Amino acid sequence: MSIFTVGGLFVGTRSANASQCTNNVCINVYTDPVTGKIIIDASKVIPGSSKPTPLPSKSSTPTPRPVVKRTFNPTPRPYIRHVPYVYHPPRPKPAKVVTTPTEVAAVNLADQITQLLPSRHIYVQPSDGVVAQVPTYFWSDTGLSFATVTQILGVAVGVNLAPTFSWNFGDGVTATSQTPGGPLPDRSTGHTYHRAGRYVVTLNVSWLGTWSAGASSYPVVGGAIVQSYSTVVNVNAAPTRFGG
Repeated sequence: MSIFTVGGLFVGTRSANASQCTNNVCINVYTDPVTGKIIIDASKVIPGSSKPTPLPSKSSTPTPRPVVKRTFNPTPRPYIRHVPYVYHPPRPKPAKVVTTPTEVAAVNLADQITQLLPSRHIYVQPSDGVVAQVPTYFWSDTGLSFATVTQILGVAVGVNLAPTFSWNFGDGVTATSQTPGGPLPDRSTGHTYHRAGRYVVTLNVSWLGTWSAGASSYPVVGGAIVQSYSTVVNVNAAPTRFGG
């Protein structure tokens, strides 16, 4: 009877400069090394308000002209024409408009969505009665891709990941492939044990990929998500020409 265990190993750190902004929404997709989740993080940028700077008001009332008193003088004086003074206020300068973009981190303007890769299993053929010197076949029901599309702050964000399969058959032999293997007639993950014994077979599935928003695509930062599975295989001694 085989024993099945599942563990998670999540490698890498979040990149601080990976955010991509479109339509005032900045998006970052990365892996969480603690929980093993794919994090889709978004924040919205709202332009600041524009207010003209008021100018000091000036009075447009003209200054009254002085009153000239006339006195009787027998001596004739030359005629002087007095032109009235009219005050013309200066034209006000246009106010400067200052707009400062502000990143808002309020709950109603920022969102975060997590996606967790589903757990799978290891299968062995023959399921019971593995024998030394006879090929044994392994496979997993892990899919060849992981894809999801999520709406976040009005932007459709797509995530596409592909796996790499790394096998350790417990006797010092390892193998790597891009496919999960399968039962006969699939022989891609066949292995032959040369000695009887108890072996722990381990499969590490490493996920890497890209995310997209609109027509642009970017790598998922933070490193690969590695899912680790193991099972125990009991290998029986091979029959000899002198015995059963």
